[in-house]
Amino acid sequence: MIRLHRLLYLGWLAILLTPYGLAQTSAQTQTSSANSSPGGWLGKQDPKAVAWQAYDAVLIDDGSAIPELVSLASQWQPLSPQTHSDDGRWGHLSPEQEEERDAMTVVLDALIQWNAPVPGTVLRNLAADFESDAAIILARMPLEQSGPLSLEFYRSPVTHDSTLQYISAALLALHPPSGFAGKLLGDITVRANVYAVVPGGPGVGSGTSGDCMEDSEPDRNDWPKIGQYKLSTRMSEGASVLVGGAEPIYVSRLESSHYLGSGCGGWRGLYLGREQRRAFLAEMLGVAADAIPWETDVQRNIEFTSLGQFTSALLAFIEEQQQMYRETAKALQAHGLLAASEASQSLPLMELELTDARRIGSRDEDSDEGDSNDKREEDIEPISREAIKLPARVVWAE
Repeated sequence: MIRLHRLLYLGWLAILLTPYGLAQTSAQTQTSSANSSPGGWLGKQDPKAVAWQAYDAVLIDDGSAIPELVSLASQWQPLSPQTHSDDGRWGHLSPEQEEERDAMTVVLDALIQWNAPVPGTVLRNLAADFESDAAIILARMPLEQSGPLSLEFYRSPVTHDSTLQYISAALLALHPPSGFAGKLLGDITVRANVYAVVPGGPGVGSGTSGDCMEDSEPDRNDWPKIGQYKLSTRMSEGASVLVGGAEPIYVSRLESSHYLGSGCGGWRGLYLGREQRRAFLAEMLGVAADAIPWETDVQRNIEFTSLGQFTSALLAFIEEQQQMYRETAKALQAHGLLAASEASQSLPLMELELTDARRIGSRDEDSDEGDSNDKREEDIEPISREAIKLPARVVWAE
């Protein structure tokens, strides 16, 4: 069946690569043109024909197809979910939209294999639905083109995937433009877990765990295999360097029957979180990541004897952390990466989670004293957040 389709589409390839051929394909389309949906090609092309067109062009190494494939990519519009779950909260793509996304994935795979230039205006339209592909094309652009685009993508709001923002940050860290270092430092949110404990009582710790499952992939014999890309910060067999530097990023290619999303833990994607931003700061300073003294996830037990004493100890803890942030800002200034006027607004944001753990100590001490434990808990002075005035760049966790 696959061989039959290959022969048919190879025969049509010369026709499909002309504007007339594209018009004929559009006229022949039944499903897509009859049921056009927001996003994609809006029913202008038959997805399966487009997929075979791109696949076979690469197969015979017909580089003359590049302008038409770039033209197809330029017609793409971000997809908008059309169906909803029973509770109406979660949107899903229609089957027609999924086919259009599959076809565009084949088109982008062809352009990536040829290392074909793609205009920035096209990347902007593709970014919402094809983060990894857009990131690869961006990373291969000349610096004079990738620099402004990277800054734009880094500053864009992150939706379901931060791969493009991650690659943009990695590229900008290699050649930092004005204002980027301050933006990167200020975008870090430090998670601080503070526990109020009884004097001499036990400390409190926390941790998380979890795992996930990936859906199986159904076969599809009448479509070409879809080449897709995995981006990773770890080298693996068959991978190549996409972005160099102290924090290199690797890319590898595999084929599947359908478009694959980011998956559990980011099968194809990269997550730009607190630690990753901190590592890019270290790269710009020319030091190892562990040379930056502050952490992005901190925990502190503070003994409580009175509200005044506890407040003073809490504010001292915050000042200790913020002083380390200021030292990093000074280092960035010394490297010409941060203006003095930006420093105060560029400190990481501290998100403070306050947990009153004093009852844990009371229960441990009074476990054999019956009702005296209840009485002891009633005597515990409550901690009022409203009574504690937090400094700038510190907020209570919601």
